[in-house]
Amino acid sequence: MAKGSEVQLHFQTVTDPHTGARVTRLTPPDVLCHRNYFYQKCFTQDGRQLLFAGEFDGHRNYYLLDLATQKAVQLTEGAGDNTFGGFLSPDDRALFYVKNDRTLQRVSLDTLAETTVYQVPEDKMGYGTWVANSRCSKLVGIEIAREDWVPLNDWKIFHDFYHKGPRCRLLRVDLASGETAVILEDNQWLGHPIYRPFDDTTVAFCHEGPHDLVDARMWLVKEDGSELRKVKTHAPGESCTHEFWTPDGSALLYVSYLKGQAERHIRRYDPETQQDIMLMTMPACSHLMSNNDGTLLVGDGSGTPVDVEDSASHRIENDPFLYLFDTQSRRHIALAAHNSSWRVLNGDRQVTHPHPSFSPDERQVLFTSDGEGQPALYLATVSDDLRQSLRRV
Repeated sequence: MAKGSEVQLHFQTVTDPHTGARVTRLTPPDVLCHRNYFYQKCFTQDGRQLLFAGEFDGHRNYYLLDLATQKAVQLTEGAGDNTFGGFLSPDDRALFYVKNDRTLQRVSLDTLAETTVYQVPEDKMGYGTWVANSRCSKLVGIEIAREDWVPLNDWKIFHDFYHKGPRCRLLRVDLASGETAVILEDNQWLGHPIYRPFDDTTVAFCHEGPHDLVDARMWLVKEDGSELRKVKTHAPGESCTHEFWTPDGSALLYVSYLKGQAERHIRRYDPETQQDIMLMTMPACSHLMSNNDGTLLVGDGSGTPVDVEDSASHRIENDPFLYLFDTQSRRHIALAAHNSSWRVLNGDRQVTHPHPSFSPDERQVLFTSDGEGQPALYLATVSDDLRQSLRRV
């Protein structure tokens, strides 16, 4: 299939038997489809169109789905799309994504014309999710020395790569000119670079690897490479993961959990005061994402983590639910079952992860699940009754 091809989808809506929530499957269960990474923009501003990835012709490419007509238009073609890192520009005029770990591409949503914004040097490989600033004038990304790079297509390789100490650099790319500047370079596995929203001077990133081996996961640095500092020193037996900025930039939220304990904790770091607090205890969710100001969160229940060295000390029962969290009342409630397996599929460690996030109006939660076959996209409705029950103290 080529760019511009249309796929007519047929949504199916059911009522979750556990919670009563309306859940709509958007893509067919016999075609591998998934959403992008949970903090990357996937909805248009009006909430009427949705970016996703699908394997309708054998290659995994980007599509833009009209939620009213249920038609998806193919935006990219051929092999090599990084289908987790792509995102829509704030003005809904372009898709940015990385192709073949080598080129940063811009696709016009009006014409589907594609241009190369930046070419990764021959001695480097582009890695992970590259994230734009609020104005979408530049982004931050990670490059890894080509001689150190191996495809991270299972969790054993993920563990081994941490011990390798690959040569990594955090860089910024101007999206108009393609000009770059290195922010930080180290023989340390770096990941998850994120501009603080509405503050281009502050970049968050992580020391990647098994959570229980990384002694300080989350770090901040100025865009010019100065003022490198860690967000926190881990407590004994503590692991931290899946940090993200609230969309208004007021806080860095993340998941914390302790060796030998099933419960996990939602923590909040204030970049202005440097205060780090525990907001609330939660079921064993892996990923969290918030509404604009961080007052409402959604998380995906999971099982024994595979991204730790000592899995025996972190063994828990699998939790198949999506949860909503109110950070003011400190209450949580199950939204719907996601029933995803979390399995590695065809060498992809991420494709079955739910990665939930809110629609622009906060009335629905988007997630991925392979509970009915191949990974597919779903929307779960957040009812007024559910929101009100969270606010009761």
